[in-house]
Amino acid sequence: MALTKSDTESLCSKILGLVTADAAEISLRDSEDLVLRSANNDITSNGLVDRVSLRLSVSFGKRSASISLNQTDDETLRAAVAKVEAIARLAPEDPEHLPPVEPASYATPLTWSDATVAMTPGEALARLRPVIEAARAAGVDSAGYLERSVQGSAYANSRGVFVHQDSTTVGFSLTARTAAGRGSGWGSTQVTDVDGLDLDAVGERAIRKALASRDATERSAGRTTVVLEAAAARDLLALLSRGLDRRAFDEGRSFLNGLVEEGEDPIGKELFGERATLFSDPLHAAVPSDVHAGGIPLGRTTWIENGRLGALPVERFWAQKKGIPPLPWPGNLLMPGEGKSLDELIAGVADGVLITRFWYIRMVRPESLLHTGLTRDGTFAIKDGAIAGPVKNFRFNETPVNVLKNLVASGTPERVLGSESQFPMHVPPLVVENFHLSSVSDAS
Repeated sequence: MALTKSDTESLCSKILGLVTADAAEISLRDSEDLVLRSANNDITSNGLVDRVSLRLSVSFGKRSASISLNQTDDETLRAAVAKVEAIARLAPEDPEHLPPVEPASYATPLTWSDATVAMTPGEALARLRPVIEAARAAGVDSAGYLERSVQGSAYANSRGVFVHQDSTTVGFSLTARTAAGRGSGWGSTQVTDVDGLDLDAVGERAIRKALASRDATERSAGRTTVVLEAAAARDLLALLSRGLDRRAFDEGRSFLNGLVEEGEDPIGKELFGERATLFSDPLHAAVPSDVHAGGIPLGRTTWIENGRLGALPVERFWAQKKGIPPLPWPGNLLMPGEGKSLDELIAGVADGVLITRFWYIRMVRPESLLHTGLTRDGTFAIKDGAIAGPVKNFRFNETPVNVLKNLVASGTPERVLGSESQFPMHVPPLVVENFHLSSVSDAS
């Protein structure tokens, strides 16, 4: 990461000084990514990538245009400003266009770690090597992906707003497979501060699951109780968060329209199970996030509390139209658990399935948030409160709404990676009744 906060502010001021349009907005991101990949129990590639991305939007009245670039020399900037202003003058008027946001106060972010910045490629390799050696010693093949990201981001506009945030993350996932390919396991973690990074625990988890999942038997599909480990739970809950939107509900396009009577406001209604609580908080220490969204400050927001819908995101134009304050989409998603261990959750299930994670999740029916996908990398039968052996994978057809309605227990929140995104989440493993495992999959 080459640009300091001072450098970024000077660059934004330079660009705004070139603009002759009525209004302008700048979003800038400067990042340095360190990446290590492994496969077949050996390092296959490494990289250290610096990149700058800049987006400039300008407007003349309600005519606007945007341009993206990855170079910031004076000649490129002048050419970009001239080009985007020419396009904006020719653009049709947008009746929903609004001027940039006004200055505001922003919280001090918790997204930075000096220790993470200081981690060298050699140190990253030294952390990864024992995981690879453990896989080799266990007789399994492993494939891992470690990424350390250091980035600075800024938003600035022609109304005097400038907000800058530095952030660091390290994410790691490992897949382990037995030599004959009959067993597969997976684990992951994500941290802000590398001092809290435990790759050995991730490796041990993946290796243990791979060995335990060999020679899976077939269990009949159907509705059953499932224990969703944190990675599986986070993928389904993320789908729910993306479906929350005030305008979509007001226009009859939301899954929420099917949960309330016509003309009824969903806010305050008990639409989910009483154990369901979801909130976002940029200053949550375990998984902090950006403190603003496009210059609008982000604070703690409770989206669902004890099953009742607490709030819906609403963008600026629709908020103005409805005479309500805008509420940006969350920068993270958090679910408080009951503090139980995974073993305790399993012990409470008489008959069911333990699911490590999901794969290839896709929308089936937007009006109900019905999705389909596959279990992967460790699926086990549960009988009388104990693991009864590996079973073949399943295809599921389920909605996250039903997951929260049928939630009966939860564990301790974890920060792990999912299959669909790296959106910051801190969620527990969940016990969910009546989960629809629609068919058996032979894929291992």
